[in-house]
This record gives sequence, structure tokens and C-alpha cells, in this order.
Amino acid sequence: MSSIEKYGRFDEKEKCFRLVNEPPRKWVNLHFNTIGEREIYAETTNIGDGLVWTRDNEGVTMTIVGYDAKYLYIRDEENGVVFSPWGAPAPQEVKDKECRYYAAKTEVSSTCNGLRVTFRQFCPKDYVIQAWTVTIRNLTARPRALSVFAYAMFQLGGCDKEGRYVGKDNYAVVMRDINGVFIRNRNTQAPTDRFNGYIVTLQKMFAGTGYRDHFMRSEFASGTPKILWGWDCDNKPGFGPDCAGAVQVHVSIAAKATGRVDFLIGQATGPDEVKTIRKAITPRKLDAMCDEQTAIEEERASRFLVDVGNRNINGLMNIFVKKQLYSYLINKSGFRDNLQLDCALALCDYPAAEANILRALGSQYADGKVPHGFRPLNRLQYSDKPAWILMAVPWLMKESGNLELLDAKVPYFESREKGTVWDHMLRAMRFLAGDTGRHGFCRQHHADWNDGLEATKESGDRESIMVTQQLCFGLLEVEEIAGMIGDTAVQKEARALYDQFKKRLNEGAWDGKWYIRTYCEDGYRIGSHKNEEGKMFVNTQSWAILSKTAPEDRAALCMRMVDKLLTVDVGYRICAPGFSKYDPRVGHMSNSMPGNAENGGCYNHAAGFKGVADCMLGRAEQAWDTFIKVAPDSPLNPVSRSQIEPFSFTNSYSMCEYAYGRSGYPWRTGTAAWFAMLLIEWILGARRGYKGLLIDPCMTKRLKTASVVRTFRGARYEISLDNSAGRCTGARSITLDGKKIDGNVLPDLGKGTHKVRVVI
Repeated sequence: MSSIEKYGRFDEKEKCFRLVNEPPRKWVNLHFNTIGEREIYAETTNIGDGLVWTRDNEGVTMTIVGYDAKYLYIRDEENGVVFSPWGAPAPQEVKDKECRYYAAKTEVSSTCNGLRVTFRQFCPKDYVIQAWTVTIRNLTARPRALSVFAYAMFQLGGCDKEGRYVGKDNYAVVMRDINGVFIRNRNTQAPTDRFNGYIVTLQKMFAGTGYRDHFMRSEFASGTPKILWGWDCDNKPGFGPDCAGAVQVHVSIAAKATGRVDFLIGQATGPDEVKTIRKAITPRKLDAMCDEQTAIEEERASRFLVDVGNRNINGLMNIFVKKQLYSYLINKSGFRDNLQLDCALALCDYPAAEANILRALGSQYADGKVPHGFRPLNRLQYSDKPAWILMAVPWLMKESGNLELLDAKVPYFESREKGTVWDHMLRAMRFLAGDTGRHGFCRQHHADWNDGLEATKESGDRESIMVTQQLCFGLLEVEEIAGMIGDTAVQKEARALYDQFKKRLNEGAWDGKWYIRTYCEDGYRIGSHKNEEGKMFVNTQSWAILSKTAPEDRAALCMRMVDKLLTVDVGYRICAPGFSKYDPRVGHMSNSMPGNAENGGCYNHAAGFKGVADCMLGRAEQAWDTFIKVAPDSPLNPVSRSQIEPFSFTNSYSMCEYAYGRSGYPWRTGTAAWFAMLLIEWILGARRGYKGLLIDPCMTKRLKTASVVRTFRGARYEISLDNSAGRCTGARSITLDGKKIDGNVLPDLGKGTHKVRVVI
């Protein structure tokens, strides 16, 4: 039995994860609307709480509700029993509880006091709202009189489109004409008129209240609100930092009958907009919206499917990972983050990926450099940003086969100039190639992919070996494209630069058994065997392989050293040993907790680079180990210790003694992108290419058979993989619809479903 099954299981038929026992921590699901003019990102847990925030097209961002600040309570008006659907935060015990995590919704059900309750949360695709539906079935033979309370404490702070902080000056008022509470941020510096929130019911409100202190007792504990002692909402307004909205609805349910209450939490310019929303949305309409969102998620999920003989991996990849990819574009608009997500999202939602990359390119400066983030804007210069253009654009074209993307015109940021996508690529390439330090490597500026390697006065002008390797990776992509479109001058330019930087890397960055991480201005080498701490970093070994800059012997050696020095039972350390004290030459990562995240922890995004490098070297066993250790339910890091949601990739696992193996943030991580690509395209080997779908598996001996379904350029390929001979790498024979094909590239068939059998 897997460690996950102690808590629940994936249900392939229902397309959800069913939690039936108390998890080791609150498990988070997330819901969101469609990427567009106004977006909402809402987390929810098994007890119903979670962060809710919104962002507009320009990047203006506002938190509606913060962490640990929204809950549902049900009170029996006859006996005073108060409970919550999961049995928390109200302390009343419930029975037969279950939380079903779907891609499009979360449903918590339980039985208490002769009532069967189901609490559903989701976000409709076209609205900036989180919708709650409470369905209550009376199991008894007598009528029941109940009150249902929805409570949320509102923040309403955030930032403007430049990332500048917007504070809150909140005022809440109970309004009968909207059947709820409207909370306005009266801060005159708010950049738009939408720094307001509301909580309303679609039914008739009995009463409401507008401040936390009205609803809670003096200890302000969500488990002991005043309603446990018979208090009703008092219709008082609220003013100050802890404005809240609590809405009380009376429900009468006949014997053996069912009642329903719906609530909406959202953002609006004013009460009139809320009235319009309430008029447009009925309970029946809300159900249709939920079905619509379910259909969207199921269509996205169907674009690739796997069967590796493991229910938990299958469930993670087949139901949830596509949602994790899409959601990150709403959660964040960091240049590097989004472009990497685009590479993977293209496998299941190509239009969204292409639209996002074109938007991101619009934040590139005319000289080729790129800001750290583009929605909201973050002008800090991180050296790796332009390099992701050289990866993402080619990988999208390999997925679509559409080289016309190169001709799309995109403006440069804060410039009257426009350039084709190809021009944007070339400017990124030339900026990186020309922006070098005294040792001839790409300058690091504020930091690179590793945010923790921030520059300090003591470190001076640093140079990033990883970014130099990324540039080399990109130069190979540019060279290939230039050859295809007949741009011989650029083809020669890219090859000359590649040869030049490859030589520099092997002469100046090789440390004897691995590649160093960073040069400081005074010549100090971060990531050298000569150092006491931070001797070795994983990324420069992985990218030496990805960029093909490492000679064969060095490639094999540096990855063996990764096996020896950076591989532990709970994952792959980003560096080792971690830094035990602050070193200004290294930056703030050396001042963070040793063994956590970037400071010697198992940072899973980096493990994704490493897994692809394993496959490029034919290291099938190590590649599979990488996937297994990072995915939830690693045999060596059970869920009882990691605490990870079984349906989400996490950003890290801790190496700290007090929290060894504990997972970091779910959902919001580039780990999902790299591990989706690692499994689909490298381990199972259904990899995109300009000429078609390349079949090139690198599959562990532990998998005798596997399958992958891949929708590619309009056709659906159902691919079975036979590894019974234990050869693990490459394709010995391929049959397509019963006919053997030459080579290992499937032709573009454009439509239909096709059977592919691969013997490894």
C-alpha cells in the first residue's frame, strides 16, 4: 500500500482525489477563471479556507481574502449544535467526512446531527468570483430549522501595475439590497476603482456583520465564534484593518428533504456591479457554470495521458498536472516562470501558451534584456531572463510545426519599435553574448535562475556559469532555426558564438570533477571543491548536458558526482554542503535556513533539469529515480513525513533536521512543467520535433510496459511501450496503425486517433 492510501485515493472514474482521513496538514486545491482582463486565483483546503486574490490585465493585483480567513458554519436552531463540513474550524465532530479534490471544484461532505452536508467551491470561467454552494440533506423524519454562516476576513491590499504596494483603509457595510456585505478600500492611492470586495448570498440574507470582532470572541479564534453561543449576525458595519463579511441565512428543510444556500466572494467597483452579478447568477446557472469549468479542465486533461502502472502517478499526471501548468500563468507573470510553463503548457493548451509568450515578449526591451516580471512589472535585471526566449519559442514551434510564429510582430517594451519574434530572439541572443564579465561569461546582474544568489557589494560584478550554459543551449536552437529558414548569416553567427562559449566553459568553469556555479569579481568561485560550503551546485552539471557543452567524459563524470554528492533519499540537493553562515559573496541564500530550499535543500525545479539531463545521457534508472523522488508518494519520503498533496508537484523538500523531507509550496512552482516534460517527452519518449513526433524513450527496467496518449498537431497517438527486453533506451521498432515505419519520427497525420506500438 502506498503512503497516500492512508489518507485517500485517486478515483479515475470520478476524476478526483478522495480524502477520507485527516491529512498531515491542510491540503490545498486551487481554482481560477480564464486568463484574461480580470483573473481570480482562489485556494481552498479541506476545511474550506485559503487565499483568494485577483489581478487585472495590467498587473494590478489585490488580495481579496488572506490565509486562514474564510470558513463555513452550520447551526441547528433547535439544539444549538454548530459544525463545519470537515469538522473544523468548528470543533463539533462530524462523521463520514470526505473531501473530493477535482480539477474544477472542491467538494467537502460529512454527516452531523442528522444532516448530510456537501460544500462545493469553484470559480466560474467568466467572473471574478469564488462560488460556494452548500447542500444540506435532512436525514431525519422531522423538519429542521438551520442557520448557515459564511465568513471571510477581507484584505483588499495589493500592488499597482509597477509592483508598488497599495495599502488598505477598509470600511464594511451590510446591505440588504445585495443580500450581503460590501467592503470598500477607501485608500485614495488605490490605482483602480476595484479595490473592493464582497460576500453575498443568492438566497435571502437573514443578517450580516462587517468586522471580525463582531463575529469572533475576544480570542479571535475561528473555532470559537460567537455563533456557538447562539449569537446572530448584528448588521453592524466595520471600519479598520480587520474588516470582514459574515452572512447568515435561515434555512428550513422538511423531513427527508434537501435545502441549499449559495454564496459568492468577489471583487467589484461597487454595490451596483454586485447587484448585476446576483441578477445574472441563479443557483441553476451556478451549477451550469461549474459543469462548464469541469468540461474545460477535462478537455485540457485529455491532451496527454499516461499509464506507468502506478495509480498515484497516473492520477497526478492525468487529472491534475495540466491544471497546475495553466494556473501558474494566473498566479504569476515572472518572465522565466511563465516561459518555462509555456513549454509544458503547449502539450495540453497550445493557444494559451502561444498567447502568453507573445505577451511576455512585449516586455522585452529593445536592447534584448528583459525585466524580472511583466504583470505586475518588476524591473530588476536577472541575467537568465533572455535565455528562456531562446528555449520557449523553439519548443512551441516544435509542438505546433508552425514556423510562422517567427514572423509575428511584437512591440518592444517602452519603445516605439516593433520586431518579429525572430528579431526578439536574435536581440536576446546578442544581448547575452555581449553582456559578459572579466572572465568572459554572462554577467549575473541582480541574480540568475537562483533568486538566492543575489548580488552584494562584496561579490562585485558576478558571472553566471548557468546562464552561459543556457545561452549555449539557445545558440543551438537559433542555429537550427536559421538553417531551416535559410538565414545562413545567423546560422554561422550562432555556431561561432557557441564554439566560443563552449571553449570558455571548459577552460574556465571546469573544476576538476564538475562545473562551478558563479564567478565573483575578485575571482572567487562559488561552487568549487576548494570551498568549505556550497562546493557543488546541481544546475551547472545539468545544463552542461542540456547545452551539450560538456565533452562526453566530463558529462559522465559530473553526473556521477551529482549521484555521489547531491543525491539523498528525499530528492536532489540544489547545492552541498548548505551554507551555515552568511557569506556576502554568495548572497542571501547563504543566510537562509541551511538545508532548506535554495540553501542546500532539495529544490525540485532544479531536479527537473537534472532528470532531462539523465535521459540525454541514457541514464534511464537515474531519470526514473528523479521522477519518483520528486513526485508525491516517494517510497523513501512517505506522505506522512512530506505532508505533500498527492495531486500537486511541490517546489522543494527540506533537508533541515527538524523538518526533514517536508514539502514546501504546492501548485506554485516550475517543477510541474519540467516533470511533465520529463515524463511525457523524455522517459516515455513522445517528444516534439520540427519534423514530427519523435519516439525516443528512456525507460527504467522497472517498467516492463507503459503507455502514453499524446495529442500532437491535431492527431491523437495512443502509444504503447514494450520494455520487456530491458533495453530501456531508444526504439527498436515502431508500428503505426499496424504498419511498421522507418526511423523513429511519427508523420503528421493531422487528425484521427492512431495506434502506435513501440518496442524498446
